[in-house]
Amino acid sequence: MDNMIEYMNKHYSDKYIFRYSTPSDYIDAIKNQNISWPTKYDDMMPYSGNPTQFWTGYFTSRANSKDYTRRASSNYHASSLLYTEKVLDQSASSSQI
Repeated sequence: MDNMIEYMNKHYSDKYIFRYSTPSDYIDAIKNQNISWPTKYDDMMPYSGNPTQFWTGYFTSRANSKDYTRRASSNYHASSLLYTEKVLDQSASSSQI
C-alpha cells in the first residue's frame, strides 16, 4: 500500500493527494464541502413495526442464514410444484381409464 501511495502522489499530486486516513477524517472532509444533501422520502432502512421497534440490520445480519433460507424455500416451492404436477398427471391418466 505504501508503494502505491508513493507512486500515485509522485504522478498525480497535481490533482490528488493520496494518504492513509480515518473515517473521522473522511467525515470532516465531506463536512467541509458544505454540501446540501437532499431529503429522501421513499423507502429506506431501518423499517419500523411501531414507534418503538426498528428492524435494524435486516439486510446485513445473518446473511448466510438468510441465503440458506432463501435457497431452501426455493427448493421447497420447486419440489411442491413438481409433486403437484405429478399428482395431477396421475389423476388425469386414471380418470381416462
